[in-house]
Amino acid sequence: MPQSSLAPTTNVAPSAQSDAALNILIALPTYDNSVHFDFAMALARLMETFKERGVRFEYIHTASSHIIRARNFFANYFLSHPEFTHVLFLDTDMDFSREAVPRLIAGNKPVAGIACPYRFFDVEKKITSDDVGLSLREWQEKTVDYNTAIRTDEKGGSTVSNGWVEVNHIGTGIFLIRRDAIEALVPVTQRYRPPAQYAPYLPDGRFYAFFDTVGEKGVYLSEDLSFCQRVRGVGMSVWALIDEHIVHHGHSAISGTFLHSLARRGHTGKQV
Repeated sequence: MPQSSLAPTTNVAPSAQSDAALNILIALPTYDNSVHFDFAMALARLMETFKERGVRFEYIHTASSHIIRARNFFANYFLSHPEFTHVLFLDTDMDFSREAVPRLIAGNKPVAGIACPYRFFDVEKKITSDDVGLSLREWQEKTVDYNTAIRTDEKGGSTVSNGWVEVNHIGTGIFLIRRDAIEALVPVTQRYRPPAQYAPYLPDGRFYAFFDTVGEKGVYLSEDLSFCQRVRGVGMSVWALIDEHIVHHGHSAISGTFLHSLARRGHTGKQV
C-alpha cells in the first residue's frame, strides 16, 4: 500500500532560504518493496542536501507489479496536493550524484529527466578499431543504449547547453515534473475513478491516466514515452540532462554518461 511521510521536512538551513518555495514530492515505485543499497545511499544524500538547502520534501511509496497504475497514482496524488511544486520520480535501482537532482530542479523545465543507461547490455556488440584505447568501462559507456532521444532541427543538429538538451522523450528513472505541466495535461487526459487500493489517498475521486500507453505510427509506446508525447502535445517541452554519470543496477551494474557516449560515437553536436 502507498506510504507517505506525514509532514514536510522542517529543518531549513538559514543560508538556503532562496529554495524555501520549493516543495518536492519524491515518488518511489517498487515491485516488492526492495531497493538497491546504492540507491538508498543516493537517496539519503539527496535528502541531506535538501535539508541543508531548505528544500521541503515528502516521499511517497507503493509496491506494485502494475507500474503504469503506480505512476498514475503518484501523479494524481501530486495533482491533488497543491502544496507540492514538483513531483520527482526515482527508480530504486539507480545511483546518482549528490548534485544530480538539484541540477534537475535548478533547470526549471516543465518536464525533465537525467539520461540513464539501460540495464540491458548486448553482449554480441563488436569491438572495432575505433575502440582501441578505451577501457572496458569506457567501451560499455559508449555502446550501451540510453533512455532518451534528442530532438533535432531541420538539419539534423541539436544544441547542448550546460548539459541540457531538448528531447523527444526521457525515461522516468530520474524524472521531474513541474506542477504547471501536470495541470496542462488535465483537460486532454482520460479521467477515471481511482482504483480501490488508491482511493483512500485520493479523496477528490480523480484518477487521470497521465501515464497510460499510446501508440505512434502503429508502434506501442511505453508509459514514459507516452507521458512525454502528451506533454509535447500540449505545447510544452521535455528536457534531459545528459552529462550526469548514472549507475543502473540489475544483474550487473551498467554505468555511463550519455554526453560521453555521444562524443565517443562521433555525435557531439553543438555545445554552448
